[in-house]
Amino acid sequence: MGKRSGERGAANASHQKRARRYQHQRDGFKNPQRSFDISPGMKGFFVTCTRGREKKSAAETIDLLEDYAARLYPGLDEELAADGDDAPAAPAAEVDDIEAEIAREVAEMKAASTPRLFRYLPTTIECLLYIKCHRRIDPEKLVQFIFADLVETRQRKTRFTGRLIPATVTTTSRLDAIVKGAKTVAAELLADDAEPSTFALVVNIRYCDDLKRDDVIPAVAAPLDERHKVDLKNAKHTLVIEVFKSMATIGLVHGYNALRRLNLQTLFDEPQPKAPSPADLQDAGGPQPPAQDGSSV
Repeated sequence: MGKRSGERGAANASHQKRARRYQHQRDGFKNPQRSFDISPGMKGFFVTCTRGREKKSAAETIDLLEDYAARLYPGLDEELAADGDDAPAAPAAEVDDIEAEIAREVAEMKAASTPRLFRYLPTTIECLLYIKCHRRIDPEKLVQFIFADLVETRQRKTRFTGRLIPATVTTTSRLDAIVKGAKTVAAELLADDAEPSTFALVVNIRYCDDLKRDDVIPAVAAPLDERHKVDLKNAKHTLVIEVFKSMATIGLVHGYNALRRLNLQTLFDEPQPKAPSPADLQDAGGPQPPAQDGSSV
């Protein structure tokens, strides 16, 4: 009798342990902010947004990306669906053990929540998103296509999204990995037949104390300096490096400053009028500037 009671107790304990593990996995999908699924080798988009509006920003950004991807890659969505290449397949519905049941439900939740071409991956940092894209999407090409159309049509299509940065390469936040990724992204500028041009670097580091901008900038700029000239105001090519926690994204943008740093919030703002200089005021008969007495503060 005591032996049977012990066996039942052990079975109940084992069942409770599996149930807790199962519930933990379900909670991870109910609250994706608790998970961090970004890994090296991915590509997509680094996105900033209004605080507390991460999910709404992710939804509207994916809508924006899907809209323009349909124009830039007509028929790609249907092609991937026909090939079964749009989402991970779920195991068979008939299962005999709880572990297989967990795997099936997890795969079904992924398949139900994952768009065909784009997928929202939380960064676990407020105001920052990562949108993963399918390997056949070129993030740089799609971003340039989107902003070219928005500049022409002057139609605002998002409410909560700020900057939309291409993440052509996603890698770790180690300096050597960033330098290697930057060379991959800037391959066209480093080619032997590349025409001399102008470039700039934008490096933002968040929640990564082991890396400093003063270390990243000279290491990444060194190969580019051999062929091109730095222009911080009107560079033709801008290499944008976003570091957050243990990850880094790298993308190349053409006309970065002219496109308001790829900020969807300020893209439609009218340029501020330039304040008139004292010489302009004098020529126009306006108030004269005060006489200079040589003092300084």
